[in-house]
Amino acid sequence: MCGIYCSNDLSTFEVLQEANKKRGNFSTGIFHCYNKANYDIIKKKGNIDWNKTNIPIEKGCLYLGHNQAPTETGRGWKEETSHPFWVGDWIVAHNGVLTNFNELIDDYVPMHDNPVDSSIIPALLDEFEYTHGPCEDAETEVQNILYTIEKLKGTFALWIVNIKTMNIYIARQGSTLFYKDSNISSVKGLDYKEVSQGILYNFSYEGLTEIDGFVYDSPFLTL
Repeated sequence: MCGIYCSNDLSTFEVLQEANKKRGNFSTGIFHCYNKANYDIIKKKGNIDWNKTNIPIEKGCLYLGHNQAPTETGRGWKEETSHPFWVGDWIVAHNGVLTNFNELIDDYVPMHDNPVDSSIIPALLDEFEYTHGPCEDAETEVQNILYTIEKLKGTFALWIVNIKTMNIYIARQGSTLFYKDSNISSVKGLDYKEVSQGILYNFSYEGLTEIDGFVYDSPFLTL
């Protein structure tokens, strides 16, 4: 069990990170960007020490996080097996369990060698962009994402970033995810509403905007 969370306010983001610790404290991953331009990724074993972390506090910043609980016992921490995962122009953090991980490798990316199921998602986005044509506009970018997530079986709550366009997307199937204004969390806060399944959203400084629907098949109520 893992947790994802997002905000446009660093103080709120720290609160959400603390709340999501109960869903995983093996590893913490953070993506932050400013005005859809400058960005950085932080990956740490265990929890973030905010007193030793240099993250900008400015209007226009977006903060995306992931608390990881490993899906297999005895695994040591490595940066390459920790969220968020990055392939090509795509950065993804995922909460849930993909039941067709091996099939996706066999069918689409046979050279993929990362053992974490979540790592397959940006690999698929990159592969499908290569095979179907580059995402030269917002419409093809969205269609690539929809095509990818409809291939996923199991449960997921995702944030997806395309670093070429700096567009950020949110989607879920089965795994818990809630929102209030410009704040998103796997752990439900006061007055937070459930993010709808089967809907791809854009996440911006103003909050969530519905983009399009996708075919989903949740095998569980929640994870």
